[in-house]
Amino acid sequence: MISMLFAVVIQGSVPPPPPLHGGPAPMTCPVGGETFAPYQATHYSTYGERPDGRPYSYMPMPLPVPECPTNKLVVFDDFTPAEVETLAKLIAAPDYAALLTTDNAFYRGYWLATRLQRPSDLSLGLLNAAIWRETPGHGQREKGDAVRAARYRETLVREVERLPAGVAAKDRLWLQARAANALRELGRFEEAEAMRMQALTLAGSVPETSWQDYLERLAPVIARRDASAEPLDMIPQEEAGRICMDETDLSDFARSVCARPDVASETETYRKILAN
Repeated sequence: MISMLFAVVIQGSVPPPPPLHGGPAPMTCPVGGETFAPYQATHYSTYGERPDGRPYSYMPMPLPVPECPTNKLVVFDDFTPAEVETLAKLIAAPDYAALLTTDNAFYRGYWLATRLQRPSDLSLGLLNAAIWRETPGHGQREKGDAVRAARYRETLVREVERLPAGVAAKDRLWLQARAANALRELGRFEEAEAMRMQALTLAGSVPETSWQDYLERLAPVIARRDASAEPLDMIPQEEAGRICMDETDLSDFARSVCARPDVASETETYRKILAN
């Protein structure tokens, strides 16, 4: 089930949408037995990601997580019979009812996962997706909540700082890397650099990982005190070209990236598309 939430990054240009990439799929709510048909993607691709991990795709990201219509249980995974009993009590309690008015489905999935004592990579993966949901990309029609996104980033940092000793190094690494970025987006740049260095040290002991490259690319973004969700030197070139079309609110650094021939070519292509 969790595979529905995250995408495999396929390098290359933005592909055209396929004629059929998903639709309603029958599901039975684990608690109460209600039947419903949430949207499930069957075919899509991505072309890079933001520093927080949110993939770029012709599909809206994050892909929706199933939620039972009546009792609002977030079905983020398969559950054992014992977990179903626990979930029934959790979603009937006032604490969960309060979350329905204050938090998105991914955060509620994180909340439930922690109370089921699921592994950190699963629960904090849901929390990271909650951040994506509240942080739309440049020029997108989606609406997010900046205050909520900041609260989720603070929660991610706090949870990563107190990860138990038994968490596997490969999971600790990606979580520390995302926490370093969350600190950067919160404007806590000295703490972001300290977390980045922790992760970079750990990356040396984890074989066959691309996180070292990510962490090295994150360093200059932190150094120039850039708190944006889409720093132009850490997103796909075509997305940088889109952002460069908006010339009214660009930093000096962003203008220097926009002036590069490869990025300027992308910008000109988008301008021609809009003009036709």
